Amino acid sequence: MKKYIFIIIGISLVFLTGCVKLPAPNPINPTNQIPSDFNWRTVQEVNLNVQVGSISGISDSYIRVIKIYSSSFLKDGSLMASGAAKPGSPFNLKLSIPTALDSLYVQEILPNGNRTVKAVEITGANLNISTSASVKSTNIASSQASFTSPSIPIPSSYDVEITNNNSVNVTGFAPGESSAYGNTYKSYLITEGTNRTSLINLGNSVGHAILYVKGNYTISTRMDLNKVSVVVLPGGSISVGGVAIGVVDAGTPPAIYVSEGGTLYSSKIINIYQSEAVNKGSITANDNIDVNNASKFYNEGSVSIPRSKKGILVTNQSQMFNSGDVNVKNFSITSSASVINDTNGKITAEVYTQSNGTVLTNHHEVVATTSLTTSSGATINNFCNITTALTNLQGGVINLYGGSLWESQTFKINLTTINMFGGSMFLTNNFTNIWGMTLNSSSTDYSVFKVTGSLPSFAYAGSQISGRIEMVYSNLVDGSGTNGRANYENLFTDGLSILSKTQTKNILATSCNDGAGQIEAPPPVIVDNDGDGVQESEDFDDNDPTVAFVSYFPSETGWASYAFEDLYPWKGDYDMNDLVMAFRRITYTNSTNMVSKVAFKYNVRAAGSRLTISAAFQLDEINATNIASVEGQEISGTAPFSVSTNGTEPGVSLAVIPLFNKVDDAIDRGFSFLNVNNGTYEITPEKEILIKFSNPPQQSSLTMDNINFFIVVNEVGQTERGREVHLPSFSATTKMDQSLFAGKQLHPTDKFKFLDGMMWGIMLPVIFEYPIERSAVNLAYYKFQLWAESGGAEFPDWYTDKTGYRNDVLIYKSE
Repeated sequence: MKKYIFIIIGISLVFLTGCVKLPAPNPINPTNQIPSDFNWRTVQEVNLNVQVGSISGISDSYIRVIKIYSSSFLKDGSLMASGAAKPGSPFNLKLSIPTALDSLYVQEILPNGNRTVKAVEITGANLNISTSASVKSTNIASSQASFTSPSIPIPSSYDVEITNNNSVNVTGFAPGESSAYGNTYKSYLITEGTNRTSLINLGNSVGHAILYVKGNYTISTRMDLNKVSVVVLPGGSISVGGVAIGVVDAGTPPAIYVSEGGTLYSSKIINIYQSEAVNKGSITANDNIDVNNASKFYNEGSVSIPRSKKGILVTNQSQMFNSGDVNVKNFSITSSASVINDTNGKITAEVYTQSNGTVLTNHHEVVATTSLTTSSGATINNFCNITTALTNLQGGVINLYGGSLWESQTFKINLTTINMFGGSMFLTNNFTNIWGMTLNSSSTDYSVFKVTGSLPSFAYAGSQISGRIEMVYSNLVDGSGTNGRANYENLFTDGLSILSKTQTKNILATSCNDGAGQIEAPPPVIVDNDGDGVQESEDFDDNDPTVAFVSYFPSETGWASYAFEDLYPWKGDYDMNDLVMAFRRITYTNSTNMVSKVAFKYNVRAAGSRLTISAAFQLDEINATNIASVEGQEISGTAPFSVSTNGTEPGVSLAVIPLFNKVDDAIDRGFSFLNVNNGTYEITPEKEILIKFSNPPQQSSLTMDNINFFIVVNEVGQTERGREVHLPSFSATTKMDQSLFAGKQLHPTDKFKFLDGMMWGIMLPVIFEYPIERSAVNLAYYKFQLWAESGGAEFPDWYTDKTGYRNDVLIYKSE
């Protein structure tokens, strides 16, 4: 039976308060279970060589755009890298990817808009890929939708200003009262710079009142609104334990209004009931947003609900209007409700469901990464793009308008009508179940319904296909055997609908359909405003010749994490929450694939330490003299880190980029054990630094193998520079206190591992859902130990929320 690798924690270390622990002067012998050469990496480097071929009618001098995705959807924020290639000049890239990732998806975009996507299995550290473009997209927009969200009055002066935690009751004007400033509604303001943590009574019973928040309002209990509107102004923030809306007078402003630049966080349900809510800023919730009882929710900003199985519920004749970004686990429309997704709107969910006489009108993009299911008279009007892993139509009407695309990996249909208008397309891999399908078109132009994988027999399908629809089945053969034409022809009876093995009807490319049906490409029309050779439609910034492409780690919308213990060179409790920081690296390259600048976004999510922690990273292959500037650093004081005029740390030949000298600077306030004990939660801001280079380096110089992130740890009040804590296999900077390496408890070949192979820091390619205070990571994550003892070969995805992978009781929750 295996010994637990953390046995020494329980025996030899007695916990003090928080994460200041007694060192072990005589460490117990290691278990010898962790391979000596294990590097603790959850990310690997892969060398890509993407070759493109010559295309008739397109000069070899034209740039082909290559995009690398981690998901076959291509639309769920999974973009990892992009760059340029030409025949004879491949796109060469060293890419940092999760070790748990099995495949990449390589897209080639030709100057005429044609494009292909090729799935590439990750079989080793070197991948040679050849492309052959055949499909694509122009810039034809979808049909226009529009909505106007309600406005909110912004006073020039406020009736009451709130600057402290004294008792406050928000009430409207009583009969005979009025504002000295001419305000229609009595206005209260939490002023800029005020951090209000005491409950404000919003149970108003007289005239309508409005609470404006320019500072910060943070409470752990529910915010109950009664005849009160809450307005988050630019720069303001609200953090509450739920929102409930009571009485709302007709004709009054929206109950909730988040301005651009404002933030609202709720750890529990936000219940929008018989009222209106407007979001132009950012709303994050740890539970459902319930839009109920004829309510209206206008989203023009971002809505995020990252918690499993939680999301947005629009029900009971309510309406949602979206022109922003919605990213949730579940999205549900029920009971005669409706949703309009406008021309700039994007709705991303794992599971999308729609039923009971509901209507979705989509003018841009809907992505369901697990499934999209309809039933009970649902209607979907698709003017642009819907992408899902599983389309499960169990009732209702689907209208596909010209230029639109519905794309699915698997398709099931029962008692559902699909109306295809000329120029629309439905694309699926496997069509597995059919009964009661009515597939028809009344248009004069053809639409295409295409199946590239498997298709069941239509002999007993109880279905019909009529009108100008070409059904393309890639595996069609003549005869009556498996995949034989005779199995399907009985549904094609009107002389207009046709069954083909190879597509013959051209679907003009649009910005919505990704050119999935375009088989006759128009000649290329190159618009290139900055003269870098990359066409406007594919140039990230066509007004800047130094920026053509952008690449990301871990992906366009994903976040990775660093997690640290703070007691180096001795062991701690291994809850891995002394510092937890989410981050995203964004690399901007020119048309020759050289790097012009790099952005590093970060967000301190937890800090379970009484010590002072500073943070920086060294670019191991970039000299400090090649840094032109660094913007956005949060450096207070000059120790332990100081910065030169170009943003690098002086006295080091390689580029060391300090982020902050203490966590307080990164979260804009003081703290005590930040977000490590259940039931306590503080919103922390996203920060961003931008590094510009004097001479553009190669992308290979800036992979995650060469970004050497580390922390510096000090007792409170000290500012020594030398106690660096790095990830295993990374080297210390030249300012490291070398005397710390002298301890016999350190590994002989890697001074940032303990003698038994354990580490003090780790990087994960996801947002790390870390253990609560004093709970070791191997107890919270059941597969962690097996991963470590196998040298990373087993359970490389140990940090994910799969069945049997973790003990949720020991993982931090904000509620």
